Amino acid sequence: MIRARSHGLTLIEVVIVLLLIGLASTMVVGTIDSTRRSADTEIDRLALALETAAERARIRGTPIRFERFPQGYRFSWFDTSGNWQPVVDDPLLAERNLPGDVVLGRLSREGQEVTGPLVFGSDVTLYTLDILSGSGPMELVAQPTGTLRKVAGTGAA
Repeated sequence: MIRARSHGLTLIEVVIVLLLIGLASTMVVGTIDSTRRSADTEIDRLALALETAAERARIRGTPIRFERFPQGYRFSWFDTSGNWQPVVDDPLLAERNLPGDVVLGRLSREGQEVTGPLVFGSDVTLYTLDILSGSGPMELVAQPTGTLRKVAGTGAA
């Protein structure tokens, strides 16, 4: 005699469904975490590039400028002919596109917004760069020592 199967789930089917839900959740959380790490890595890279550009300008006595554009940034150096040349031979200072979840916001120097490029020279340049990322808003704040300090959660980007 063949019995009709009830429409209820067996314990094995329930366990399989829960395992699939758990696996899918893990993949989603892993993707979100990976995106957040990518944004944090790019911000750390930008901070290092800004510190390096400022230090090279001070040591070499040759101005270096930092320019922001909607999807990234670039550095240029002032050549002996009086022209700005994009840095292409240094991977750290070469033009860089940012991930879509990282947006460079307000750049200020001595409390005043900088609308054009930021130029590093022989003196320490104090400035603040607001950044908005998937990790939240933050600022890169130049210190008198020439280093940058990351300040999270400022909301000013």
